[in-house]
Amino acid sequence: DHVFFAGDLNYRIDLPREYVERCIIDIKDNQLNDRHKEVDGLMNKLLRRDQLLQTIASGRAFSQFSEGKITFLPTFKFDKGTQNYDTSHKQRVPAWTDRILFRSDKVKVLEYQSVPEALHSDHRPVFGTFQVGWGLSTAVKETSRGGRRGKRSRKK
Repeated sequence: DHVFFAGDLNYRIDLPREYVERCIIDIKDNQLNDRHKEVDGLMNKLLRRDQLLQTIASGRAFSQFSEGKITFLPTFKFDKGTQNYDTSHKQRVPAWTDRILFRSDKVKVLEYQSVPEALHSDHRPVFGTFQVGWGLSTAVKETSRGGRRGKRSRKK
């Protein structure tokens, strides 16, 4: 079986807004200068405090679900029609609320991205391209949890 779960899952980043915004500015600067190692380090600082990844790792929700590697900036909360994160009085912390999770031994993530040019909402949509089938190797998969997942045993 292949199960996909996608939508606004509303999980946040457990860090102060100022820290998250500084990381985002630094990520953008490093991307412009092709400093991939620095970008990865900054992304990992944010992802380590991502509530959804913490919840999955602890087994409290979405047990046995995986996610493609997140390489895009947080997709929430923008001022509509702009590239600016929330400037309202609420000043919400940018976060990856929009996600695509899957549970299957036979899924290969080909692409997992956001659409930063979509300015019609306070969210940026995410999309994924997946290869699904029985011919896929399942020995080891990379996930955004930063870990490696081995082949699961099945009950007969």
